[in-house]
Amino acid sequence: MDIRKILSMQKNIDVQSNLPDGVIIVGTNGIIQWANDIAHDLFRLEEGLLFSKAVNDILENGYDLLVNAANSHKALIAKSTHGDEYFELTAREIEGGHIVALRDSTQNYKRISNILEEQKNSQKVNTDKNAFLVKLANEFNSPIQSIIGFSQGILDGLGGKVSDKQEKYLNIIKKNSSELLYFFNKLVELSQSEGNLIENDEKYFNIIDTIDSVVKANRHLYLDKPINIEFNPDNEIKKTIYQKETAFKLMMNNLIETYMREIDLGNVYVTVSDADPEFLTARNIPVDSSILITVSSNNITVLETELGTLFNPYAIVDSSSKKTISRALALGTVSNIAKDLGGVIWAEILPMKGLVFNIVIPRELAHNE
Repeated sequence: MDIRKILSMQKNIDVQSNLPDGVIIVGTNGIIQWANDIAHDLFRLEEGLLFSKAVNDILENGYDLLVNAANSHKALIAKSTHGDEYFELTAREIEGGHIVALRDSTQNYKRISNILEEQKNSQKVNTDKNAFLVKLANEFNSPIQSIIGFSQGILDGLGGKVSDKQEKYLNIIKKNSSELLYFFNKLVELSQSEGNLIENDEKYFNIIDTIDSVVKANRHLYLDKPINIEFNPDNEIKKTIYQKETAFKLMMNNLIETYMREIDLGNVYVTVSDADPEFLTARNIPVDSSILITVSSNNITVLETELGTLFNPYAIVDSSSKKTISRALALGTVSNIAKDLGGVIWAEILPMKGLVFNIVIPRELAHNE
């Protein structure tokens, strides 16, 4: 039924004055056929002056917007053609055209626009900061590497025999320099993961071979500790996946390295298998063709209360422990990469297994991510 007939039946109230929003009826030719008082007030026009105007004369791309609003059943923002004013626009199709409701949203729109602009600027500053830090990496790495190298050279007799006291001090210099280099590298990696600055080499690769290479690299780095890394892939798993290989290797290296630096003895267990759909459903993870990777050790000490902040390096800024800060930087990178790969990561403490990190990533990285 034509809404104008409905409106004409309302004898007891002034419909044009009492509707809560500005309302106009627009024909299929884009011409305004009817408007209530509030609509005239919104556009600062005297009563009747909206009739016979084209909706595009009062709103930028007005007719296209109202058609889109009607088809999508969503409110859209329309800009006035005569000033810096914005209106929330909803529309429904009726016989012979559309009925359109308008509400002044100028202040809200400008407020939201300002917030979005501030957020955009903040993101740009953060991205620039990350890129700047990554570019400085070589400037920091080279002198630190020199300190470590010359300290070792002197210890090896490069400048002649050193006394016991000199050897002690040189070892302190070398140890602290190595810790500083590690800390800085973890900070750079975190910046790379936050700013999407890690090499994007999407490709097919053998996940078993890749994890095995990371495991072997960490065995070599920690030969001075009685630690054993056991890598147990599922024999039935399909080995080839399509992912960002460089990012994946960095994620696995940081995860395994975290355990190797935290414990002094014992075993670290690494497993990889196809993610069971029931396992994913129970954790509200989208059921898809995914890989489940776990890394665990019962020799690492982490409290239940720490689980919520393990992946947030900014939550431990007050910590005085270098080990805690370095761990947070490494795990922050792990978390960022897991999300970038389209996956999820969480930590839990389980009986007989200790601290367990679980990572679920899709076997095929979506091209639109």
